[in-house]
Amino acid sequence: MNFRNNIDKVLGFKSDKYLITSLYLKLSPRERENFKYRITLKNLIKEQRDSLNKRGFTKEALESIDSDLKKIADYIGNPAQVTGCRGLVIFSSAREGVWEVFKLPLVYRSRLVVDRSPLIRQLVTMNDEFGDIVVVTIDRKKARLFRIGLDGADEVLGYSYPEASTRNTKFQAQEGKSMQRVTRVGGGEIAHGYGEYGFQRMIENEMHQHFKHVSQRLFDYYKENKFDWLIIGGIEQVIADFSNHLHTYLKGKSLGTMAMEINLIKPDELVEKSLDLLEATERKNEKSLAKEFEQKLVLGLAVNGLEATLKALMMGQVRILLLLEGFSHSGFKCPQSGVLVLESKDILCPEGKTPIPVVDIVDDVIEEALAQKVEVEMILDEGAKKKIDGIGALLRFKL
Repeated sequence: MNFRNNIDKVLGFKSDKYLITSLYLKLSPRERENFKYRITLKNLIKEQRDSLNKRGFTKEALESIDSDLKKIADYIGNPAQVTGCRGLVIFSSAREGVWEVFKLPLVYRSRLVVDRSPLIRQLVTMNDEFGDIVVVTIDRKKARLFRIGLDGADEVLGYSYPEASTRNTKFQAQEGKSMQRVTRVGGGEIAHGYGEYGFQRMIENEMHQHFKHVSQRLFDYYKENKFDWLIIGGIEQVIADFSNHLHTYLKGKSLGTMAMEINLIKPDELVEKSLDLLEATERKNEKSLAKEFEQKLVLGLAVNGLEATLKALMMGQVRILLLLEGFSHSGFKCPQSGVLVLESKDILCPEGKTPIPVVDIVDDVIEEALAQKVEVEMILDEGAKKKIDGIGALLRFKL
């Protein structure tokens, strides 16, 4: 899948008669337990069906939407379609022939929206922020390089050390070769088979030459094709030995290691293991953010709770939006300016008009934050959750 081209197709959607359905579905390990994501989707579809008849759409538009919802439900109902990702985004407009599916490492919240234009901001933001992961899998003779992005996993390089790939790794004594290496210890002598000793030294040297070469090729690849994270895969000892050859700059990009057999790699499994490591890193970052949040709150460079966060967001102060998983709240949106408020008062809207009710204002908060290039962090760590009242933010500046 060409991610950028497919986004452009969705962005180009225009229709005077039909609407487009946008689905964002979380597929983290929690949502996959007992197929919880299917229940989530079922509820989202029910909510849409209940509201569609109230929106004044034509019969033809409603039939197109109904086809969208059925096709989406069938697609998600097939387990083979939801592998190798932690979130799924689908755009569908049956009568306009639109059907685009994107597999993502993260979806902030599950949403289903039917509108004149696609809900695409979160998808575009994810393309910019997720970055690329490179996985180098290595053994004593070979190496394979995979790049994981929003397009999935692709093998980009492979290498076998020429001498090591053909040589037997076990020493075979030759007839008539009886030379010995002698070591003097405590006044005595210990004899070693010289041929075996030399052979093993040669094998070790070739292995390290192999590691050195792979490390250089990896760094050359990085210079031409920048990536954000590096994972090393293999057996424990090989990973440790190869890490000693790794360029210092690449060590700083380490996301972790994974145990694997170089000849038995499956792309979907590689993606899943990489996302596990990425998620573990995110949990560590959450703890760090929670600590910073406590410190900045005292200094007036953080806000806690929905009302304070909304005010800071509308003032353009927010640097990082912190949101507890599952947090939701009703609210209102000004019809012209798009200002988000918690009460239905004309005075709260710059245009002086009555705010429009929204079922869950948190979805609009996320959209507004992304529009302002604000970093959005979903908080799952239990310790961090206790410090935030549903939603909060770290600020760029205080007023």
